[in-house]
Amino acid sequence: MNIVEAARVMTVLEETLADLRRISLITSGSLESVQEIEEVVGPDLTSLLLQHRNAATKVQLEGHDCLAPTSLSFCRMLKKNPPLEQQLEQLFSDERSQGTMELIAILTAVKDRTYRRLTTTMEEENSEQDHFEEVCRREERAGKERQTLEQQLHIERRERSKQINHVLDLEARARNERETITTTSVQQATDLAERSKQTMELDLASFTERETFLRAEVEKLKLERDTVVKENREEELMLRSKRNKKTTEVEELLKQFDEEMFTKETAYQEEKRKYEELKENLARCEREFGELQEQAKEARETMEKAKEEKERKAEREKKQREAAVVIQRSWRAHKQQTSGKKDEGKGKKKEKKGKKKK
Repeated sequence: MNIVEAARVMTVLEETLADLRRISLITSGSLESVQEIEEVVGPDLTSLLLQHRNAATKVQLEGHDCLAPTSLSFCRMLKKNPPLEQQLEQLFSDERSQGTMELIAILTAVKDRTYRRLTTTMEEENSEQDHFEEVCRREERAGKERQTLEQQLHIERRERSKQINHVLDLEARARNERETITTTSVQQATDLAERSKQTMELDLASFTERETFLRAEVEKLKLERDTVVKENREEELMLRSKRNKKTTEVEELLKQFDEEMFTKETAYQEEKRKYEELKENLARCEREFGELQEQAKEARETMEKAKEEKERKAEREKKQREAAVVIQRSWRAHKQQTSGKKDEGKGKKKEKKGKKKK
């Protein structure tokens, strides 16, 4: 097989894999949410997915395989529109079945192996066979080395076991020392608890004295707070009175403002009504002016057409007169020529007659 045929075979395999990837995008999620993704994928693909969903329902009910036409149409549509295929992959790439993805991976591996087989020459196959035999020999040597290493490992394990036993003895000694240290620590903790209890009693007495002093300070501050609150209330009443007065003044000003705005609004509405009337009159005048312009334009066109028709008629009459003159001139020339020939014929006949008489 030559390179061209191998390339053709690989192209067919790649197109098959691409169609299988496109068909894997038809998942249960994409069929259920087809109405929701219509704005993203467009009405054509939405209609095709609905047809495929109806065909899938028919297959489940009747058992007839009728999914091939919609699947092929789906592949052709995605092949013509790669951006749409990318959008579907972003939306439903996580919903593809594991079996389908494994099948695609297996077919991809088969395609790669087929490509290598198609593009490999006999010399390369022989080289690979030699390489395989060399690897087998290396594996055999590695097996022997492995046995040797396992024996060495067994010896090292026995040595390591001895070391572990020694470490366990050291650990037992350390455990005994830890118990001794723990007993000492418990005794020290008991002594520390007694000292802490004494310190706590002293701190409690000091705290009680400090608390009594702070309570007195709190009572003093409460009295000061009551005095300040009373003063603030009086000031608040005075400020409320001022606020009510200012509120009344603001309401009066707002009332005056509303009256002025009502008067101005009335005048504005009147001026607006007059403006609308003038606007309507202007629009009517513009329409009438436009109609007059159309009429004037039609009149000019009619006059121009009549003028052109008159000019064409005069030109045609002029050409007819010139043609008549030419025809008459030709006719006179022809007539003169004909009469001249007749006169020459008569002269020749007279000459012939005179010769005969002689």
